[in-house]
Amino acid sequence: MSFANSLSSQAYQHIQRKLLSGAWNAGDVISEQSVAQEMGISRTPVREAIRHLEQEGVLEQVPRFGTRVKALDRRDLVELYELRDALEPYAVAQVAGKLEDEDVKTLGRLCDELKNVAKELRRKGHTKPDAEMMKRLMSADMAFHHLLIRAAGNGRLMKIVAEGRVLARIFSTSRQEHDLEVIEQTLRYHLEIVEAVVAGDGEAARRLMSQHIRASMGEALEHFDRQQALAQREAMSVGLPEAFTTELEVLDKTLRPPKTRT
Repeated sequence: MSFANSLSSQAYQHIQRKLLSGAWNAGDVISEQSVAQEMGISRTPVREAIRHLEQEGVLEQVPRFGTRVKALDRRDLVELYELRDALEPYAVAQVAGKLEDEDVKTLGRLCDELKNVAKELRRKGHTKPDAEMMKRLMSADMAFHHLLIRAAGNGRLMKIVAEGRVLARIFSTSRQEHDLEVIEQTLRYHLEIVEAVVAGDGEAARRLMSQHIRASMGEALEHFDRQQALAQREAMSVGLPEAFTTELEVLDKTLRPPKTRT
């Protein structure tokens, strides 16, 4: 029996769904036995599924800990977004002018979900979404991109991009750093991409998707760098007097290069 039609494939998809839903984040330990019990199957197919996900760079084996959701480093993030930038603009250009009416309506509903979250934030006077809003945002965003890639009809491309998006989702759920400005920027890109696809303008759709992915990469890397700097400051300040910790923060701000405005 092939992997695609086996219990191992079902276990693989089950683990992927839990990762995509945010049930497991970077650093979380995954128990073969727990997954097997959830699915009502033996541990053998779960073990094979885990091995596939290790080969894809999603999971890793850690001595004395077991299987863990792999944390991404900066190079991983750059490679993931570069992969998406190479493939997704191509896919969206292929479907320009060819989408079924029902798919266009679905894309519209997914854009509406982003719009609704933005409205809720403005109404509450908040700039950052809570955990429930983040789940809605990421689900709508991933469904939007998934639909466009599926519509291109290239199974290999869809599998490659899906693997990359699982990794990107792990990173996203661990940071939950979207704010109102980012949400509204994402919404604008999605609306413009839909408009170009419906109009049959493949070149515009390609350009907009590339800009969207590169903007997302910039935001992800900016957050990653902030978190790394924070972790370094926390490590340096362990056991130090409060006055000295404050001095380190002042020094860090002084040495940080000023942002250039464009």
